[in-house]
Amino acid sequence: MSVNKINEAKINLLDAIKDIENQIQSLSQQDPLFGFISTKYIKCGRESCKCKQSPKALHGPYFYLRLEPEYKFSKYLGRKVPAGMKDRISVGTNIKELERKRKRLTSTLDDIDFV
Repeated sequence: MSVNKINEAKINLLDAIKDIENQIQSLSQQDPLFGFISTKYIKCGRESCKCKQSPKALHGPYFYLRLEPEYKFSKYLGRKVPAGMKDRISVGTNIKELERKRKRLTSTLDDIDFV
């Protein structure tokens, strides 16, 4: 590969990385959430309740927000997901995808610099 093509590839990669960083910065201003919403069906614990006798009669679904890191923390949301919560999670997911893409492009740029 000629020096001019290598330099052109570097410029294109740097432009793509800069564009991704701008997108991340813009999305970060939208109050993102990094996690996902899970559901649970539960037994209530009352002896006379139908949920005690049949696994098909559990109560729910109840919604929980599972947050990063490692999704260990969960926050009870209730029987309905609050308005805007899914949008905030979607923004967080988009940011994470852009960060993975930026990391791949940066790695590619490092590989070109190594050559």
